[in-house]
Amino acid sequence: MRLPKKIPTLLALCLVILLIGGVSIASERFFRSSTIASGSIQPQNIAISNVTDSSFSVVWTTESPATGIIEIRGSDGKKQIFFDERDTNVKSVKKYLTHSVTGRSLAPDTTYTIVILSDGKKFQDASISSSKTAPAIPLPAGGLEPAYGTVFTAENQPAEGALVLLEIESSQTLSTIVTPSGSWMIPLNLLRTADVAQYLTTANRMTETLSVLFAGQKTSAITDTLNDSPVPMMILGKSYDFRKQQAKTEEKALLAQELPAVLGNQTAPQPTSFSVTLSSPAQDATIPSDLPLIQGTGIPNSTVAITIGITNPTSGTTTVGTDGMWRFTPETPLPPGKQSITITTPDQDGKPVAITHAFEILKSGTQVLGVATPSATLTPTFKPTPTSTATGKPVPVSGNMLPTMIVIFFGALLLTGGALTLTK
Repeated sequence: MRLPKKIPTLLALCLVILLIGGVSIASERFFRSSTIASGSIQPQNIAISNVTDSSFSVVWTTESPATGIIEIRGSDGKKQIFFDERDTNVKSVKKYLTHSVTGRSLAPDTTYTIVILSDGKKFQDASISSSKTAPAIPLPAGGLEPAYGTVFTAENQPAEGALVLLEIESSQTLSTIVTPSGSWMIPLNLLRTADVAQYLTTANRMTETLSVLFAGQKTSAITDTLNDSPVPMMILGKSYDFRKQQAKTEEKALLAQELPAVLGNQTAPQPTSFSVTLSSPAQDATIPSDLPLIQGTGIPNSTVAITIGITNPTSGTTTVGTDGMWRFTPETPLPPGKQSITITTPDQDGKPVAITHAFEILKSGTQVLGVATPSATLTPTFKPTPTSTATGKPVPVSGNMLPTMIVIFFGALLLTGGALTLTK
């Protein structure tokens, strides 16, 4: 039996088409994945913030969720690793679009080299290849109250994880991360100058610049020290000017008075003043998270006793940091509905102070419709661009048509050659 020397024309054409299609799809996916991967975890908007005599923070954003770690080395060559401040368990680090990593327990007035590890890949940006801790100097007299506020998305949801950057008239840059409830707080009592060599001298009314970064969107706001407790609610993708507002109280102006010149004044400087506050959750706030971040201010190194709940209250304690800030998160989720929180801690004179706030935990999937604070006049700069997924990943597109064109060209040659062969 003789085997046919020629493959049937229809079968040959089908084989050629399948071969071209397979090669085209494989090469397209390869080049597309390479294009998307490169730069998706590349650190962007990198900044050094919160510099003190023993610490500093490195903040940045990425287009796709990634883990964030910094590696720093001092003059002695010793390497130290620090994780994102939200990663309480360093054995299981999480991926974020915004990143805030703080190096702690560092030597004062010392330069450290910095390497960012984004998703395990090392990046070293020339603009922040190193940072120097501040010199150790005596604490200032007086000080500004904390700045705080809320940030929501265009869909009226808390902008959890958004990065907030703040500066006050030639000051250093301070930063924080927006909590699951949409709130943020930045202490200003130990604010330094831009070169961090000394503490910033406060004036009666000082201009503040705020920037909020999240999922490719940026919000800008200008306010002042008389209108930052709280800063009115901000929506991602908009621009604000809160300086036109009237200051809330006369007391706040007194707290921010310019320090008098000490020319011949024999009076000893007063120690930094710290106040006891419960800033989050605010009174009558509605919170989507059943594990809300509870925070406020107090006397450094003092203990804050916390009681949460109405029907089945739970208790806990935390310690106020050296910057006057304290934070606490319940160990077990709170049930939806009305809740209350009471904190007790000593004030500057050692007398116990108790503060109680009532708030509400929303049911899962319930949209936040209320406004936490009065909003100023909005001045939109651009409309937020919708993203393809809840995490804000950009829609994948091929950035290079050349591979496809090459495959099509060779495919056409194969088709032509096959047809000529079959006609012989």
